[in-house]
Amino acid sequence: MKYISCGTWRDLTDHHLYHEGDLFPFDGREIPKDRLDSLLNGTNRAGLVLIRAEEDEVKAAKPAPEPEKAPEKAPEAKPAKKPAAKKPAAKKPVKK
Repeated sequence: MKYISCGTWRDLTDHHLYHEGDLFPFDGREIPKDRLDSLLNGTNRAGLVLIRAEEDEVKAAKPAPEPEKAPEKAPEAKPAKKPAAKKPAAKKPVKK
């Protein structure tokens, strides 16, 4: 697996200067797993994450999937007219 430098730093084992975006290791040699882990997670003398896996870069370059489009809104229907208030019915006089 290849790794990419996260910033500018000097490798204390071979004194090579890495700039952001450079491949690590620059000469393709095998790096011990414990050394890779220390550069990947920041458990090194600098206390910084100095490299990242190249796969992370590829994943970041992929465009995010487009969100699903909301269905187009139908034209807003006019609100129904409120029924007219009923007038109280006139009371008929009661015949006795």
